[in-house]
Amino acid sequence: MDNSNIVDLRIKKLRELMSENDISFYIIPTSDPHGSEYIDNAYKTREYMSGFTGSAGTLIVSKNEAALFVDGRYHIQADLETKETCISVYKLGIDGVPSVKEYLNNQTVPEDRIGFDGRLMMEDVFESINGTVDATFDCELNLVRDIYENIPKSREEKIIILDDEITGESCESKIEKVRIFIKEKDADGLFLSSLDDICYVFNIRGSDIAYNTVAYSYAYITRESATLYLKRNAYDESTTKSFDLSSVNIANYEEIEEELYKIKGKKILLDKEYTSCLFYKALSVGNEVISIKNYDVIKKYIKNEIEQKHARNYAIADAVALIEYIVSLKSSIHEGFEVDEYFAKEYLTSFRANMKGFYCLSFDTICGYKENGAIVHYSVNKDSAKELENNGLLLVDSGAHYMGATTDVTRTIPLGELSDEERAAYTVVLKGNLKLMDAIFLKGTRCENLDILARESLWKIGLDYRHGTGHGIGSFLNVHEGPIRIGYKIREDMPQPELTPGMILSDEPGYYAAGKFGIRHETQLLCVKKYETEYGEFYGFEPLTLVPFEKDAICFELLTAEEFDILKRYSDLIREKVMPYLSEDGKKWLDYNTNFID
Repeated sequence: MDNSNIVDLRIKKLRELMSENDISFYIIPTSDPHGSEYIDNAYKTREYMSGFTGSAGTLIVSKNEAALFVDGRYHIQADLETKETCISVYKLGIDGVPSVKEYLNNQTVPEDRIGFDGRLMMEDVFESINGTVDATFDCELNLVRDIYENIPKSREEKIIILDDEITGESCESKIEKVRIFIKEKDADGLFLSSLDDICYVFNIRGSDIAYNTVAYSYAYITRESATLYLKRNAYDESTTKSFDLSSVNIANYEEIEEELYKIKGKKILLDKEYTSCLFYKALSVGNEVISIKNYDVIKKYIKNEIEQKHARNYAIADAVALIEYIVSLKSSIHEGFEVDEYFAKEYLTSFRANMKGFYCLSFDTICGYKENGAIVHYSVNKDSAKELENNGLLLVDSGAHYMGATTDVTRTIPLGELSDEERAAYTVVLKGNLKLMDAIFLKGTRCENLDILARESLWKIGLDYRHGTGHGIGSFLNVHEGPIRIGYKIREDMPQPELTPGMILSDEPGYYAAGKFGIRHETQLLCVKKYETEYGEFYGFEPLTLVPFEKDAICFELLTAEEFDILKRYSDLIREKVMPYLSEDGKKWLDYNTNFID
Protein backbone atom coordinates (compact mmCIF):
# COMPACT_ATOMS: atom_id res chain seq x y z
CA MET A 1 0.00 0.00 0.00
CA ASP A 2 1.50 3.37 -1.00
CA ASN A 3 1.83 6.36 1.35
CA SER A 4 -1.23 8.18 0.01
CA ASN A 5 -3.50 5.21 0.68
CA ILE A 6 -2.05 4.72 4.18
CA VAL A 7 -2.56 8.36 5.15
CA ASP A 8 -6.07 8.47 3.71
CA LEU A 9 -6.98 5.28 5.58
CA ARG A 10 -5.73 6.70 8.88
CA ILE A 11 -7.69 9.91 8.37
CA LYS A 12 -10.77 7.82 7.59
CA LYS A 13 -10.36 5.87 10.85
CA LEU A 14 -9.89 9.11 12.78
CA ARG A 15 -13.12 10.51 11.35
CA GLU A 16 -14.95 7.38 12.45
CA LEU A 17 -13.66 7.83 16.00
CA MET A 18 -14.55 11.52 15.89
CA SER A 19 -18.09 10.63 14.92
CA GLU A 20 -18.34 8.11 17.77
CA ASN A 21 -17.18 10.78 20.24
CA ASP A 22 -19.29 13.59 18.76
CA ILE A 23 -16.18 15.58 17.74
CA SER A 24 -16.41 18.04 14.84
CA PHE A 25 -12.72 19.01 14.69
CA TYR A 26 -9.68 17.14 16.00
CA ILE A 27 -6.34 18.93 16.47
CA ILE A 28 -3.00 17.13 16.31
CA PRO A 29 -0.09 19.46 17.18
CA THR A 30 3.61 18.70 16.84
CA SER A 31 4.53 18.40 20.49
CA ASP A 32 5.35 16.17 23.42
CA PRO A 33 4.23 16.63 27.06
CA HIS A 34 6.97 19.22 27.57
CA GLY A 35 6.37 21.50 24.58
CA SER A 36 9.69 20.41 23.05
CA GLU A 37 10.66 21.60 19.58
CA TYR A 38 12.20 18.27 18.60
CA ILE A 39 10.23 15.25 19.75
CA ASP A 40 10.80 11.56 20.25
CA ASN A 41 9.17 9.01 17.94
CA ALA A 42 6.70 8.14 20.72
CA TYR A 43 4.97 11.52 20.20
CA LYS A 44 5.16 11.95 16.42
CA THR A 45 1.42 11.52 15.97
CA ARG A 46 1.06 14.39 13.52
CA GLU A 47 3.72 12.83 11.30
CA TYR A 48 2.02 9.43 11.56
CA MET A 49 -1.39 10.80 10.62
CA SER A 50 -0.32 13.16 7.81
CA GLY A 51 2.81 11.62 6.27
CA PHE A 52 4.58 14.98 6.62
CA THR A 53 7.96 14.50 8.34
CA GLY A 54 8.91 18.12 9.09
CA SER A 55 9.68 19.13 12.67
CA ALA A 56 6.80 21.64 12.95
CA GLY A 57 3.18 21.77 11.84
CA THR A 58 -0.41 21.31 13.00
CA LEU A 59 -3.01 18.94 11.56
CA ILE A 60 -6.73 19.70 11.93
CA VAL A 61 -9.16 17.04 10.81
CA SER A 62 -12.87 17.66 10.25
CA LYS A 63 -15.60 15.82 8.38
CA ASN A 64 -14.72 17.64 5.15
CA GLU A 65 -11.01 18.38 5.32
CA ALA A 66 -7.64 17.32 6.73
CA ALA A 67 -5.77 20.64 6.96
CA LEU A 68 -2.00 20.72 7.56
CA PHE A 69 -0.55 24.08 8.65
CA VAL A 70 3.18 24.63 8.01
CA ASP A 71 5.48 27.66 8.09
CA GLY A 72 7.79 28.88 5.33
CA ARG A 73 10.52 26.36 6.12
CA TYR A 74 8.27 23.53 4.98
CA HIS A 75 6.13 24.87 2.13
CA ILE A 76 7.92 22.81 -0.51
CA GLN A 77 8.46 19.74 1.66
CA ALA A 78 4.83 19.55 2.78
CA ASP A 79 3.61 19.68 -0.82
CA LEU A 80 5.96 16.86 -1.81
CA GLU A 81 5.23 14.59 1.15
CA THR A 82 1.44 14.94 1.08
CA LYS A 83 1.10 14.73 -2.68
CA GLU A 84 -1.83 12.53 -3.77
CA THR A 85 -3.17 12.24 -0.21
CA CYS A 86 -6.31 13.83 1.20
CA ILE A 87 -4.19 16.38 3.10
CA SER A 88 -4.68 20.07 2.24
CA VAL A 89 -1.54 22.14 2.91
CA TYR A 90 -2.02 25.61 4.42
CA LYS A 91 1.18 27.63 3.90
CA LEU A 92 1.47 30.06 6.80
CA GLY A 93 3.01 33.43 6.03
CA ILE A 94 1.40 33.74 2.59
CA ASP A 95 -1.27 36.40 2.12
CA GLY A 96 -4.76 35.01 2.52
CA VAL A 97 -3.71 31.84 4.36
CA PRO A 98 -5.39 31.71 7.80
CA SER A 99 -3.61 30.79 11.01
CA VAL A 100 -4.79 27.77 12.98
CA LYS A 101 -7.03 29.83 15.24
CA GLU A 102 -8.36 31.90 12.31
CA TYR A 103 -9.16 28.68 10.45
CA LEU A 104 -11.05 27.24 13.44
CA ASN A 105 -12.85 30.53 14.04
CA ASN A 106 -14.00 30.60 10.40
CA GLN A 107 -14.96 26.93 10.22
CA THR A 108 -16.69 26.26 13.53
CA VAL A 109 -20.10 27.06 14.99
CA PRO A 110 -21.00 27.17 18.73
CA GLU A 111 -22.48 23.66 18.60
CA ASP A 112 -19.17 22.11 17.49
CA ARG A 113 -16.93 20.11 19.81
CA ILE A 114 -13.17 20.36 19.29
CA GLY A 115 -11.03 17.53 20.63
CA PHE A 116 -7.32 17.01 21.24
CA ASP A 117 -4.89 15.18 23.50
CA GLY A 118 -4.29 17.59 26.36
CA ARG A 119 -0.91 16.05 27.14
CA LEU A 120 0.37 17.35 23.79
CA MET A 121 -1.40 20.73 23.73
CA MET A 122 0.44 23.42 25.65
CA GLU A 123 -1.67 25.80 27.73
CA ASP A 124 -0.68 28.96 25.85
CA VAL A 125 -1.71 27.45 22.50
CA PHE A 126 -5.00 26.26 23.94
CA GLU A 127 -5.78 29.66 25.47
CA SER A 128 -5.07 31.44 22.18
CA ILE A 129 -7.57 29.16 20.43
CA ASN A 130 -10.11 29.12 23.22
CA GLY A 131 -10.07 32.92 23.36
CA THR A 132 -11.20 33.31 19.75
CA VAL A 133 -13.13 30.16 18.86
CA ASP A 134 -16.72 29.83 20.03
CA ALA A 135 -17.03 26.07 20.53
CA THR A 136 -16.77 23.36 23.20
CA PHE A 137 -13.39 21.75 23.88
CA ASP A 138 -12.51 18.25 25.02
CA CYS A 139 -8.86 18.20 26.13
CA GLU A 140 -8.70 14.59 27.32
CA LEU A 141 -9.30 12.79 24.05
CA ASN A 142 -6.40 10.75 22.64
CA LEU A 143 -8.03 9.31 19.51
CA VAL A 144 -4.76 8.61 17.66
CA ARG A 145 -3.89 6.00 20.29
CA ASP A 146 -6.63 3.76 18.86
CA ILE A 147 -5.23 4.14 15.30
CA TYR A 148 -1.46 4.08 15.80
CA GLU A 149 -0.40 0.44 15.82
CA ASN A 150 2.82 -0.43 17.67
CA ILE A 151 3.38 3.13 18.84
CA PRO A 152 7.00 3.45 20.03
CA LYS A 153 7.75 3.81 23.72
CA SER A 154 9.46 6.98 24.87
CA ARG A 155 13.10 6.61 25.77
CA GLU A 156 14.55 6.77 29.28
CA GLU A 157 18.33 6.76 29.09
CA LYS A 158 20.61 7.29 32.09
CA ILE A 159 21.42 10.93 32.78
CA ILE A 160 24.89 12.40 33.23
CA ILE A 161 25.70 14.98 35.89
CA LEU A 162 28.00 17.81 34.81
CA ASP A 163 30.63 19.39 37.04
CA ASP A 164 31.25 23.10 37.41
CA GLU A 165 34.21 22.97 35.02
CA ILE A 166 31.72 22.41 32.21
CA THR A 167 28.77 24.48 33.40
CA GLY A 168 30.60 27.33 35.12
CA GLU A 169 28.01 27.41 37.91
CA SER A 170 26.81 24.90 40.48
CA CYS A 171 23.34 23.44 40.72
CA GLU A 172 22.96 24.96 44.20
CA SER A 173 23.73 28.45 42.86
CA LYS A 174 21.19 28.13 40.06
CA ILE A 175 18.47 26.87 42.42
CA GLU A 176 19.17 29.77 44.79
CA LYS A 177 18.62 32.24 41.91
CA VAL A 178 15.28 30.56 41.23
CA ARG A 179 14.33 30.94 44.91
CA ILE A 180 15.19 34.63 44.85
CA PHE A 181 12.86 35.01 41.86
CA ILE A 182 10.09 33.10 43.64
CA LYS A 183 10.37 35.44 46.65
CA GLU A 184 10.38 38.53 44.42
CA LYS A 185 7.12 37.35 42.86
CA ASP A 186 5.66 36.65 46.33
CA ALA A 187 5.05 33.06 45.24
CA ASP A 188 5.56 29.67 46.86
CA GLY A 189 7.06 27.64 44.04
CA LEU A 190 8.04 27.29 40.39
CA PHE A 191 6.91 24.35 38.25
CA LEU A 192 9.22 23.47 35.35
CA SER A 193 8.26 21.29 32.40
CA SER A 194 10.66 22.49 29.67
CA LEU A 195 13.42 19.91 29.42
CA ASP A 196 16.34 22.19 28.59
CA ASP A 197 15.50 24.55 31.46
CA ILE A 198 15.43 21.63 33.89
CA CYS A 199 18.69 20.20 32.58
CA TYR A 200 20.32 23.61 32.84
CA VAL A 201 19.23 24.29 36.43
CA PHE A 202 20.15 20.83 37.74
CA ASN A 203 23.33 20.50 35.62
CA ILE A 204 22.26 17.25 34.02
CA ARG A 205 22.17 16.05 30.43
CA GLY A 206 20.50 13.09 28.76
CA SER A 207 19.73 11.48 25.42
CA ASP A 208 16.00 10.78 25.56
CA ILE A 209 15.30 12.78 22.39
CA ALA A 210 17.49 12.26 19.34
CA TYR A 211 19.98 15.08 18.78
CA ASN A 212 18.98 16.73 22.08
CA THR A 213 20.99 16.48 25.28
CA VAL A 214 17.92 16.36 27.52
CA ALA A 215 16.21 13.84 29.79
CA TYR A 216 12.48 13.44 30.34
CA SER A 217 11.90 15.27 33.60
CA TYR A 218 9.82 17.71 35.61
CA ALA A 219 10.87 19.92 38.49
CA TYR A 220 9.15 21.73 41.35
CA ILE A 221 11.24 24.26 43.26
CA THR A 222 9.92 25.99 46.37
CA ARG A 223 11.47 28.37 48.87
CA GLU A 224 12.53 25.38 50.98
CA SER A 225 12.91 22.38 48.64
CA ALA A 226 13.71 21.24 45.12
CA THR A 227 12.29 18.07 43.58
CA LEU A 228 13.47 16.57 40.30
CA TYR A 229 11.15 14.02 38.67
CA LEU A 230 13.02 11.47 36.56
CA LYS A 231 12.20 8.24 34.79
CA ARG A 232 13.27 5.24 36.84
CA ASN A 233 15.95 4.02 34.45
CA ALA A 234 17.47 7.51 34.23
CA TYR A 235 19.20 7.38 37.62
CA ASP A 236 20.76 5.04 40.15
CA GLU A 237 21.87 5.13 43.77
CA SER A 238 24.97 7.17 42.97
CA THR A 239 22.82 9.77 41.21
CA THR A 240 20.56 10.05 44.25
CA LYS A 241 23.54 10.46 46.56
CA SER A 242 24.99 13.16 44.34
CA PHE A 243 21.76 15.14 44.44
CA ASP A 244 21.47 14.63 48.20
CA LEU A 245 24.60 16.76 48.50
CA SER A 246 22.75 19.53 46.66
CA SER A 247 19.57 19.02 48.78
CA VAL A 248 17.63 17.92 45.70
CA ASN A 249 14.96 15.25 46.05
CA ILE A 250 14.52 12.65 43.28
CA ALA A 251 10.97 11.50 42.53
CA ASN A 252 9.18 9.31 39.98
CA TYR A 253 8.44 10.96 36.62
CA GLU A 254 5.39 8.75 36.08
CA GLU A 255 3.72 10.02 39.27
CA ILE A 256 3.94 13.72 38.44
CA GLU A 257 0.25 14.29 37.62
CA GLU A 258 -0.82 12.68 40.89
CA GLU A 259 1.74 14.76 42.78
CA LEU A 260 0.54 18.01 41.20
CA TYR A 261 -3.03 17.41 42.32
CA LYS A 262 -1.73 17.09 45.92
CA ILE A 263 -0.38 20.66 45.93
CA LYS A 264 -2.95 22.98 47.54
CA GLY A 265 -3.15 26.57 48.75
CA LYS A 266 -0.03 27.75 46.93
CA LYS A 267 0.98 30.49 44.54
CA ILE A 268 2.70 28.64 41.71
CA LEU A 269 4.76 30.16 38.90
CA LEU A 270 4.87 28.42 35.52
CA ASP A 271 5.42 29.05 31.83
CA LYS A 272 2.29 28.26 29.80
CA GLU A 273 4.38 27.72 26.68
CA TYR A 274 5.82 24.53 28.18
CA THR A 275 2.98 23.38 30.46
CA SER A 276 0.39 21.01 29.04
CA CYS A 277 -3.32 21.69 29.37
CA LEU A 278 -3.73 18.71 31.67
CA PHE A 279 -0.97 19.77 34.05
CA TYR A 280 -2.13 23.37 34.05
CA LYS A 281 -5.56 22.09 35.01
CA ALA A 282 -4.07 19.94 37.80
CA LEU A 283 -2.16 22.87 39.29
CA SER A 284 -5.13 25.23 38.98
CA VAL A 285 -7.23 23.13 41.37
CA GLY A 286 -6.85 24.75 44.79
CA ASN A 287 -3.90 26.97 43.84
CA GLU A 288 -3.21 30.39 42.36
CA VAL A 289 -1.28 29.92 39.11
CA ILE A 290 0.87 32.84 38.00
CA SER A 291 2.07 32.96 34.40
CA ILE A 292 5.74 33.79 33.79
CA LYS A 293 8.36 33.21 31.12
CA ASN A 294 11.06 30.76 32.15
CA TYR A 295 13.74 32.88 30.52
CA ASP A 296 12.98 35.71 32.97
CA VAL A 297 14.35 33.57 35.79
CA ILE A 298 16.53 30.99 34.02
CA LYS A 299 18.84 33.11 31.90
CA LYS A 300 20.76 30.28 30.27
CA TYR A 301 20.81 32.24 27.01
CA ILE A 302 23.51 34.51 28.51
CA LYS A 303 26.61 32.31 28.68
CA ASN A 304 29.04 32.67 31.56
CA GLU A 305 32.80 32.91 30.99
CA ILE A 306 33.33 29.14 31.27
CA GLU A 307 30.60 28.46 28.72
CA GLN A 308 32.07 31.07 26.38
CA LYS A 309 35.50 29.45 26.71
CA HIS A 310 34.08 26.05 25.74
CA ALA A 311 32.20 27.62 22.82
CA ARG A 312 35.44 29.11 21.45
CA ASN A 313 37.49 25.95 21.92
CA TYR A 314 34.98 23.55 20.41
CA ALA A 315 34.34 25.94 17.50
CA ILE A 316 37.92 25.29 16.42
CA ALA A 317 37.47 21.51 16.64
CA ASP A 318 34.19 21.74 14.74
CA ALA A 319 35.82 23.83 12.01
CA VAL A 320 38.64 21.32 11.62
CA ALA A 321 36.12 18.50 11.20
CA LEU A 322 34.07 20.40 8.63
CA ILE A 323 37.06 21.62 6.60
CA GLU A 324 38.65 18.16 6.44
CA TYR A 325 35.24 16.79 5.42
CA ILE A 326 34.83 19.31 2.57
CA VAL A 327 38.32 18.57 1.25
CA SER A 328 37.84 14.80 1.39
CA LEU A 329 34.32 14.88 -0.06
CA LYS A 330 35.36 17.00 -3.04
CA SER A 331 38.38 14.80 -3.67
CA SER A 332 36.22 11.66 -3.70
CA ILE A 333 33.76 13.17 -6.18
CA HIS A 334 36.50 14.53 -8.45
CA GLU A 335 38.26 11.16 -8.46
CA GLY A 336 35.11 9.51 -9.78
CA PHE A 337 33.80 7.72 -6.70
CA GLU A 338 30.01 7.32 -6.50
CA VAL A 339 28.87 9.68 -3.78
CA ASP A 340 25.26 10.61 -3.01
CA GLU A 341 23.57 12.92 -0.50
CA TYR A 342 23.05 10.16 2.05
CA PHE A 343 26.71 9.14 2.02
CA ALA A 344 27.76 12.79 2.22
CA LYS A 345 25.54 13.26 5.27
CA GLU A 346 26.83 10.19 7.11
CA TYR A 347 30.43 10.89 6.09
CA LEU A 348 30.39 14.23 7.91
CA THR A 349 29.35 12.52 11.15
CA SER A 350 32.51 10.41 11.06
CA PHE A 351 34.71 13.52 10.98
CA ARG A 352 32.97 15.13 13.95
CA ALA A 353 32.95 11.88 15.93
CA ASN A 354 36.76 11.91 15.83
CA MET A 355 36.92 15.25 17.63
CA LYS A 356 37.78 15.21 21.33
CA GLY A 357 34.71 15.95 23.48
CA PHE A 358 32.17 14.95 20.82
CA TYR A 359 28.87 13.80 22.37
CA CYS A 360 26.37 13.56 19.51
CA LEU A 361 24.96 15.53 16.58
CA SER A 362 22.86 18.56 17.51
CA PHE A 363 20.28 17.84 14.76
CA ASP A 364 19.83 15.60 11.76
CA THR A 365 22.26 16.87 9.13
CA ILE A 366 20.65 18.59 6.15
CA CYS A 367 22.50 17.66 2.97
CA GLY A 368 20.71 18.89 -0.16
CA TYR A 369 22.24 18.89 -3.64
CA LYS A 370 21.03 21.21 -6.41
CA GLU A 371 17.20 21.41 -6.31
CA ASN A 372 17.04 19.56 -2.97
CA GLY A 373 18.98 22.42 -1.38
CA ALA A 374 15.93 24.62 -2.04
CA ILE A 375 13.95 22.56 0.51
CA VAL A 376 14.84 24.49 3.66
CA HIS A 377 14.70 21.53 6.07
CA TYR A 378 15.42 18.81 3.53
CA SER A 379 15.69 15.31 4.98
CA VAL A 380 17.65 12.96 2.75
CA ASN A 381 16.25 9.47 2.17
CA LYS A 382 18.75 6.67 1.59
CA ASP A 383 16.71 5.16 -1.24
CA SER A 384 16.15 8.43 -3.13
CA ALA A 385 19.41 10.27 -2.34
CA LYS A 386 20.67 12.34 -5.25
CA GLU A 387 24.06 11.51 -6.79
CA LEU A 388 26.68 14.27 -6.40
CA GLU A 389 28.52 15.48 -9.48
CA ASN A 390 31.41 17.81 -10.35
CA ASN A 391 29.14 20.85 -10.60
CA GLY A 392 26.44 22.71 -8.72
CA LEU A 393 25.89 23.53 -5.06
CA LEU A 394 25.60 21.22 -2.04
CA LEU A 395 23.92 22.80 1.00
CA VAL A 396 25.14 21.24 4.25
CA ASP A 397 23.52 22.40 7.51
CA SER A 398 24.99 20.52 10.44
CA GLY A 399 26.12 20.71 14.04
CA ALA A 400 27.20 18.79 17.10
CA HIS A 401 27.06 18.68 20.86
CA TYR A 402 30.42 18.66 22.60
CA MET A 403 31.07 18.35 26.34
CA GLY A 404 30.44 22.02 27.02
CA ALA A 405 29.25 23.52 23.75
CA THR A 406 26.82 23.16 20.86
CA THR A 407 27.51 24.03 17.22
CA ASP A 408 25.26 24.85 14.26
CA VAL A 409 26.82 25.81 10.93
CA THR A 410 25.72 25.88 7.30
CA ARG A 411 28.05 26.09 4.35
CA THR A 412 26.92 25.90 0.74
CA ILE A 413 29.64 23.95 -1.01
CA PRO A 414 30.46 24.42 -4.72
CA LEU A 415 31.29 20.99 -6.15
CA GLY A 416 32.64 22.32 -9.42
CA GLU A 417 31.40 24.57 -12.21
CA LEU A 418 28.61 26.98 -11.21
CA SER A 419 26.19 28.99 -13.28
CA ASP A 420 26.29 32.79 -13.19
CA GLU A 421 22.95 32.70 -11.36
CA GLU A 422 24.31 30.39 -8.66
CA ARG A 423 27.44 32.50 -8.08
CA ALA A 424 25.45 35.75 -7.96
CA ALA A 425 22.94 34.28 -5.49
CA TYR A 426 25.75 32.83 -3.35
CA THR A 427 27.32 36.29 -3.17
CA VAL A 428 24.14 38.25 -2.43
CA VAL A 429 23.39 35.95 0.50
CA LEU A 430 27.00 36.25 1.64
CA LYS A 431 26.71 40.05 1.72
CA GLY A 432 23.94 39.76 4.32
CA ASN A 433 25.85 37.25 6.42
CA LEU A 434 28.91 39.50 6.52
CA LYS A 435 26.97 42.67 7.35
CA LEU A 436 25.25 41.04 10.32
CA MET A 437 28.49 39.43 11.51
CA ASP A 438 30.23 42.82 11.57
CA ALA A 439 27.40 44.81 13.15
CA ILE A 440 28.15 47.33 15.91
CA PHE A 441 25.18 48.43 18.01
CA LEU A 442 24.35 50.40 21.13
CA LYS A 443 23.29 48.69 24.34
CA GLY A 444 19.51 48.30 24.30
CA THR A 445 19.37 47.04 20.72
CA ARG A 446 17.07 44.05 20.17
CA CYS A 447 17.20 41.27 17.61
CA GLU A 448 14.51 42.80 15.39
CA ASN A 449 16.70 45.87 14.88
CA LEU A 450 19.42 43.83 13.13
CA ASP A 451 17.47 41.62 10.74
CA ILE A 452 17.56 44.10 7.85
CA LEU A 453 21.36 43.85 7.75
CA ALA A 454 21.02 40.24 6.59
CA ARG A 455 18.10 40.79 4.19
CA GLU A 456 18.82 44.19 2.66
CA SER A 457 20.92 42.91 -0.27
CA LEU A 458 18.19 40.43 -1.17
CA TRP A 459 15.33 42.89 -0.68
CA LYS A 460 17.00 45.39 -3.02
CA ILE A 461 16.52 42.92 -5.88
CA GLY A 462 13.08 41.68 -4.78
CA LEU A 463 14.19 38.43 -3.13
CA ASP A 464 13.79 37.02 0.39
CA TYR A 465 13.86 33.82 2.46
CA ARG A 466 10.95 32.41 4.46
CA HIS A 467 12.67 31.68 7.76
CA GLY A 468 14.25 33.62 10.59
CA THR A 469 17.71 35.08 10.25
CA GLY A 470 18.97 33.79 13.58
CA HIS A 471 18.23 31.88 16.77
CA GLY A 472 19.81 31.33 20.15
CA ILE A 473 22.11 28.34 20.62
CA GLY A 474 22.58 26.45 23.89
CA SER A 475 25.71 25.38 25.75
CA PHE A 476 25.73 21.59 25.34
CA LEU A 477 21.94 22.02 25.17
CA ASN A 478 19.22 22.66 22.60
CA VAL A 479 20.53 23.89 19.25
CA HIS A 480 17.52 26.22 19.09
CA GLU A 481 17.40 28.11 22.39
CA GLY A 482 14.82 30.73 23.25
CA PRO A 483 14.06 33.51 23.57
CA ILE A 484 16.56 34.92 21.04
CA ARG A 485 15.21 35.16 17.50
CA ILE A 486 16.45 37.46 14.73
CA GLY A 487 13.59 38.29 12.37
CA TYR A 488 12.11 41.40 10.84
CA LYS A 489 8.60 40.79 12.20
CA ILE A 490 7.96 41.89 15.77
CA ARG A 491 6.09 39.02 17.42
CA GLU A 492 4.14 39.74 20.58
CA ASP A 493 4.27 36.04 21.49
CA MET A 494 8.09 36.09 21.37
CA PRO A 495 9.28 39.32 23.02
CA GLN A 496 13.02 39.76 22.58
CA PRO A 497 15.46 40.67 25.35
CA GLU A 498 18.16 43.23 24.74
CA LEU A 499 21.21 41.83 22.97
CA THR A 500 23.71 41.20 25.76
CA PRO A 501 27.34 40.07 25.88
CA GLY A 502 27.38 36.30 26.38
CA MET A 503 24.53 35.51 24.00
CA ILE A 504 25.31 32.97 21.28
CA LEU A 505 23.16 33.11 18.18
CA SER A 506 23.15 32.16 14.53
CA ASP A 507 23.51 34.39 11.47
CA GLU A 508 21.88 32.48 8.61
CA PRO A 509 20.40 34.33 5.63
CA GLY A 510 19.51 32.24 2.60
CA TYR A 511 17.95 32.09 -0.83
CA TYR A 512 16.04 29.17 -2.32
CA ALA A 513 15.34 28.85 -6.04
CA ALA A 514 12.66 26.14 -6.16
CA GLY A 515 13.58 23.32 -8.50
CA LYS A 516 17.14 24.63 -9.02
CA PHE A 517 19.30 25.24 -5.93
CA GLY A 518 19.39 26.50 -2.37
CA ILE A 519 21.90 28.69 -0.54
CA ARG A 520 22.31 29.30 3.18
CA HIS A 521 25.32 30.76 4.96
CA GLU A 522 25.17 30.17 8.73
CA THR A 523 27.75 31.44 11.19
CA GLN A 524 27.56 31.26 14.99
CA LEU A 525 28.12 34.59 16.69
CA LEU A 526 28.99 35.49 20.29
CA CYS A 527 27.75 38.88 21.46
CA VAL A 528 30.64 40.85 23.01
CA LYS A 529 31.33 44.35 24.28
CA LYS A 530 33.28 46.41 21.73
CA TYR A 531 33.86 49.78 23.41
CA GLU A 532 32.24 52.52 25.48
CA THR A 533 31.86 56.24 24.68
CA GLU A 534 29.90 59.15 26.10
CA TYR A 535 26.89 57.68 24.26
CA GLY A 536 27.05 54.41 26.15
CA GLU A 537 28.23 50.83 25.68
CA PHE A 538 28.56 49.49 22.15
CA TYR A 539 28.29 45.77 21.42
CA GLY A 540 29.07 43.59 18.43
CA PHE A 541 29.78 39.99 17.52
CA GLU A 542 32.72 37.62 17.65
CA PRO A 543 32.33 34.93 14.97
CA LEU A 544 32.61 31.47 16.50
CA THR A 545 32.18 29.45 13.31
CA LEU A 546 35.60 29.23 11.66
CA VAL A 547 34.87 27.73 8.24
CA PRO A 548 35.59 30.05 5.29
CA PHE A 549 33.36 30.87 2.35
CA GLU A 550 34.71 29.47 -0.90
CA LYS A 551 36.40 31.88 -3.31
CA ASP A 552 35.29 30.07 -6.46
CA ALA A 553 31.62 30.70 -5.62
CA ILE A 554 31.96 34.43 -4.93
CA CYS A 555 31.33 37.21 -7.45
CA PHE A 556 33.80 39.68 -5.96
CA GLU A 557 32.51 42.46 -8.22
CA LEU A 558 29.23 42.35 -6.26
CA LEU A 559 30.94 43.03 -2.93
CA THR A 560 31.42 46.57 -1.70
CA ALA A 561 34.85 47.58 -0.37
CA GLU A 562 33.46 47.37 3.17
CA GLU A 563 32.03 43.88 2.60
CA PHE A 564 35.32 42.68 1.11
CA ASP A 565 37.15 44.04 4.16
CA ILE A 566 34.82 42.10 6.49
CA LEU A 567 35.38 38.93 4.46
CA LYS A 568 39.16 39.39 4.59
CA ARG A 569 39.22 40.03 8.34
CA TYR A 570 37.03 36.97 8.93
CA SER A 571 39.27 34.86 6.70
CA ASP A 572 42.39 36.07 8.52
CA LEU A 573 40.82 35.06 11.83
CA ILE A 574 40.10 31.58 10.49
CA ARG A 575 43.68 31.16 9.24
CA GLU A 576 45.05 32.16 12.64
CA LYS A 577 42.74 29.90 14.69
CA VAL A 578 42.37 26.79 12.53
CA MET A 579 45.40 26.42 10.23
CA PRO A 580 47.69 24.74 12.84
CA TYR A 581 45.29 21.83 13.34
CA LEU A 582 44.67 20.83 9.72
CA SER A 583 46.17 18.13 7.54
CA GLU A 584 48.39 19.21 4.65
CA ASP A 585 45.45 18.95 2.21
CA GLY A 586 43.29 20.89 4.64
CA LYS A 587 45.91 23.63 4.95
CA LYS A 588 46.17 23.97 1.16
CA TRP A 589 42.38 24.29 0.85
CA LEU A 590 42.21 26.80 3.69
CA ASP A 591 45.10 28.81 2.31
CA TYR A 592 43.44 29.08 -1.10
CA ASN A 593 40.03 30.11 0.28
CA THR A 594 41.36 32.68 2.77
CA ASN A 595 44.10 34.26 0.65
CA PHE A 596 42.90 37.32 -1.28
CA ILE A 597 46.24 38.76 -2.42
CA ASP A 598 45.50 37.82 -6.04
